[in-house]
Amino acid sequence: MQLTSLYNNINQQGMTAIRNHQEQLDRNLLNPDKDMRRGLTLTASLPAHVSRNIMFCLQKLAAIEPNQYFYPPADLHITIIDLIAASSDFLLSTFEEEKYKNVVGQIISQIGPIHWRLAGMITSSGALLVKGYYSAELSTLRNTLRKELPLHDLLLKERYPTISGHVTVARYTSPIQQADRFLKTLEGFKSINFGQFTTSSLDLVVHDWYNHKSRLISILSLGS
Repeated sequence: MQLTSLYNNINQQGMTAIRNHQEQLDRNLLNPDKDMRRGLTLTASLPAHVSRNIMFCLQKLAAIEPNQYFYPPADLHITIIDLIAASSDFLLSTFEEEKYKNVVGQIISQIGPIHWRLAGMITSSGALLVKGYYSAELSTLRNTLRKELPLHDLLLKERYPTISGHVTVARYTSPIQQADRFLKTLEGFKSINFGQFTTSSLDLVVHDWYNHKSRLISILSLGS
């Protein structure tokens, strides 16, 4: 119920912003080579059938608003937790990377696989999101990491303590030209089932804000 309420609130605010021509534009995407923001993140990848279903809907929206930024299939992901939120002054030594890998890996190995259901596409004021619903293991993992990392003298610097399990699939880079048509098409995707799957491993990565420039540190296995 908490997730449903969260997603409904995001969508209401997003639709209102678009109707009022107050969408939040991401100007960094206009000059991606100048965007130096990087961060350390734990992510989950999507299976091929889920990505395909998402891309089918995105193609329809891109036909209406081609000037927006639509994520390539390879960049689609779920943020499990931002260990160090992306910033332009990000710096992590090889020793620190190794310590994060070992400590986070140890914590993850004690948590079972995470079960997902992705259903419905919504808009925030600045992005298109696919709604993700997840099993209790994700909440347990996030809370355990928040508690344990500081005990190992590891920085935890989330942008905000999220409960969401969404996938960001597009960002607005220019004013939406055909708001009514865009929102009507999006409304048709509000309950669409993108698929269910189980995550048995997570990726520890250093990446940019959009998961386009990504360096894999390690694939970490969840417990059985």
